[in-house]
Amino acid sequence: MLHKKEKAINELILKHLEHVDNCLKLALKTVREYLSDKIEEAKSLALQVDRCETETDEILREIMSKLHSRAYLPSLRSDIFNLVQHLDSIANAAEACCDVFLDQRPKIPEELKPKFLSIMEKSISSCTPLIESVGLFFGDDDTKTIREKAREVGIMESEVDKAEWDITRVIFKTNLDYAHKIHLKQCLESIVTISDRAEDASDQLQLIIIKGGL
Repeated sequence: MLHKKEKAINELILKHLEHVDNCLKLALKTVREYLSDKIEEAKSLALQVDRCETETDEILREIMSKLHSRAYLPSLRSDIFNLVQHLDSIANAAEACCDVFLDQRPKIPEELKPKFLSIMEKSISSCTPLIESVGLFFGDDDTKTIREKAREVGIMESEVDKAEWDITRVIFKTNLDYAHKIHLKQCLESIVTISDRAEDASDQLQLIIIKGGL
């Protein structure tokens, strides 16, 4: 019975993971269209991100309910739920990023648009090894591969941090007024929050692996 409960939870987590991945892909498309001045297309995609994130939250609540059914060892239940919460926060960050662009309509200078798109791509890409490692973990795959992919997230997140620093320096060296610079910096932060949360989720996954002696 316990094995059946755990299998059901694993399937839900993989479903949740798929939704998180879809939110990220849609968010990248949203920002890409915004930076291409295709505002109506970006608005339509942002609405899809909102719907996807809502569905992701619903799956999270279902996972929480099933964890209360005493599947998994007590020492692992909270860790697994924390991991899924961290994953869910990535989808939240993707939605929030789209909201910043579509609600606040930042005026990105033409010369900075390629840099904003590049860091958005890097931030989203840092989630790829995380999604792969979580998928492998709940698919009972090789632990060594899972650990390697989880560590890769941290490496990629560091690259995003460096890109953020470089873009911030460029922003504050421009002749834009100070309020505009601060707004651009806030938009930049909404982008890098995605990779920050990916690293948090990766740390949580590695904690579970350590606790399980895997």
